[in-house]
Amino acid sequence: MTFFNILVGSSLFVREKVDRSLFALIQGKDIVLIGNGNTLSTKSFRLQDDMIQKLEKSGAKKVIYVELNTKNMTVLKKTDILYLMAGDERELLQLYENTLFRTLIKKHLKKGIIVAEQEAAIFLAKDVTWYLKNFCEMKDLSGKGLGIVAENFYMHYQPENQKLEEKLQNIEREQQIEIKRLTDQECYFTSSIENEKR
Repeated sequence: MTFFNILVGSSLFVREKVDRSLFALIQGKDIVLIGNGNTLSTKSFRLQDDMIQKLEKSGAKKVIYVELNTKNMTVLKKTDILYLMAGDERELLQLYENTLFRTLIKKHLKKGIIVAEQEAAIFLAKDVTWYLKNFCEMKDLSGKGLGIVAENFYMHYQPENQKLEEKLQNIEREQQIEIKRLTDQECYFTSSIENEKR
């Protein structure tokens, strides 16, 4: 039986359907919100306070917010759920390329759960160059993601947007990849690559 240890979504706090999926996971759990992608945002403090309140009111045991650096990464060893918040792509990639972070994330997945939203979810895949070059105009970056899921995600998908769909299909053909499209109303449970090998 497959154990799903990763939840991804675009609007995990907005849509009722997604809320139920998230809240089912967090009951009685310790959660670390990782906000490295939000350090450039003036809204980040209000956002983190709002998220902490909602998670605690919904049954989480304890919620803390951190912006990770080499001195505080041990916090990843002491929690049930790592919540990777959305944010600036460059800041997220800088964190995701950190060797210690990559090691601790993989260790965490042996027993814990990861929740990832928006850009943070996209960067769970091994190579996200397709996303950076086509949707962020960051052609100077190679997209080395975490490599912990087999899927490639595109968030905020709009089925009625025919141009977007054609662009995604072209990328799939050229890169020989499959892209999982998620609208703002959807979330997706998956299993880490290591977990699937067991």
